[in-house]
Parts: sequence; C-alpha cells; structure tokens
Amino acid sequence: MHKKEYLMFRKLLIILACLIFWGVTPAFASSASLYYSDGPWSGKIIDSETKKPIEGVVVLAVWQKVYATPAGDNSYFFDAVEVLTDKEGNFFIPKFRALNIIPVIRSIRGPRFIIYKPSYPAFPGFGAQYFDKYFSENLKVDADVLNELLKKGIVLELPKLKTWIERIESHESADIDGEIPDSKIPKFKQVLKEEDNYLKPMYRFDRKKLNIPVGALPK
Repeated sequence: MHKKEYLMFRKLLIILACLIFWGVTPAFASSASLYYSDGPWSGKIIDSETKKPIEGVVVLAVWQKVYATPAGDNSYFFDAVEVLTDKEGNFFIPKFRALNIIPVIRSIRGPRFIIYKPSYPAFPGFGAQYFDKYFSENLKVDADVLNELLKKGIVLELPKLKTWIERIESHESADIDGEIPDSKIPKFKQVLKEEDNYLKPMYRFDRKKLNIPVGALPK
C-alpha cells in the first residue's frame, strides 16, 4: 500500500468511526459489497479486411479499488490480468473474484480493457480517443459496453493501420496507468517496447510528413 493511500485510508477509518459512533450510515456504503465476482470474458479478434484471425494480440483487463469519501472517489490500482490471442484469434479471461475487506468505504471497479497489437489500433480502453478519431463511424463502444460484450464471446474486427502517423498515435494512445506493476503486464510491456523501437526512427521527422504508408520514407 502506497504511503499516500495509507494516510487516506487512516483518515477514512477515523471518519467512519465517527459516523458509526453518532449513528450515521454513510450514503456511499450502499454501493459497495464484501465479495466481488465478474466474468468470464472471451472473444475472437480478426482483421477487418482479410477476416483472418490475429494471433498475439494482448488483451488486458484492469481493476481499480475505489475509496469513497465525502469529497469524492479516489481510485488506485487493484489487479490486472493479461492474455494473448491464439492462432485462431481467440482469447479467454477466467472469472475474476476478489474479497473487498472494507466494503463500507471501498469498492472494486472494472475491468477496463485494452486490446493492443502493433499495426492495429489500440481498442478502446486507454486508446479510445485515438480510435474514435479514426473510426468513429464504424465503432461506438465505450469501456463499459465492451465489458458486457466480451462476456458474450463476440468477434472484434480490427482495421490495419496504413500510415506512420496512425501507427504512432495508436502506440501513444496505448499508454497505461503508471501504478500498474510491470510484473502484472509483462506481455503488454514487451509489445510496447518492440513497437517503440520499430517506430523510433520516425520520431525525428515532422509529424505532418508521416501521413504516408508504413514502410515509406518521408521526403
């Protein structure tokens, strides 16, 4: 537990003790529960043009622990699960269960998904702004909707990125919360590193010159 989180936790316990002493029930307590259970999630990811399965796509699910306070909610990393799609483009994340040890003042929220493979757009999660920018007419799916859809084992069609600037912006949009330990997301960190190395030669060019096919050199 981070020092900042620990200090906030102490304050919350003091507030809660005072409320209980005075016989007051916090309004935010009704939305929390002792036991969290959700999932499983599954799906198939294919290329939107060729309709062929995409192997090696990272599918990352992230949960947050949310402390409710009179001043508003404060969120911190709770857990993460990552998997890769197989040769058929399929992935499966098993049912997620967790014990919420202080349900009166804390809840567990999630999962929030990010689906990422270099040369395809990050979908949608942390890359939602990029995805809406380029494909808003085709896909209108926010994190909560995606969560429910993946419980039904849907097929996701990802469009191939055509230009350097698309690929760079998609890569940048795939950045995640710095509080997530690297040990929880080794596959995701690896593909991000590989893509960053691949794109590095292009970073020295003016972005206005990068709206050209991947593989071509700016003039």
